[in-house]
Amino acid sequence: MVDVLCGVLSGANWGRSRAVRSPPGNSKAQRRPWNRTFLWGPANRRFHRPDSFKRQIDDYIRVFRATKPAPGTKGPLLPGDPEREAEKWRRKNGVPLILPVVEELRDIAKKTGIPFE
Repeated sequence: MVDVLCGVLSGANWGRSRAVRSPPGNSKAQRRPWNRTFLWGPANRRFHRPDSFKRQIDDYIRVFRATKPAPGTKGPLLPGDPEREAEKWRRKNGVPLILPVVEELRDIAKKTGIPFE
């Protein structure tokens, strides 16, 4: 997230990028390597146009998805990846419950007459 907030959002370099970019609003004659910091504020569109931010985030994701996986892994994870995998598994196999929760649900089912199994 630091890379996204300080690099992509500010329009500066991110990841392994060594690209020479112009700060927003500067001419090509003023192109130079640059880096930025991130300051959180409610009006982030003042820092970076939303359409430009989305394009750069899409590029960021493509670069990371194309990264060669480390031995024994499926590749790099991005925010939301573990949750999407868990949702996919749970839609297929159900939501795992620990025994105390199962016992409490059985007790509620018995008291209310609602089948649980």
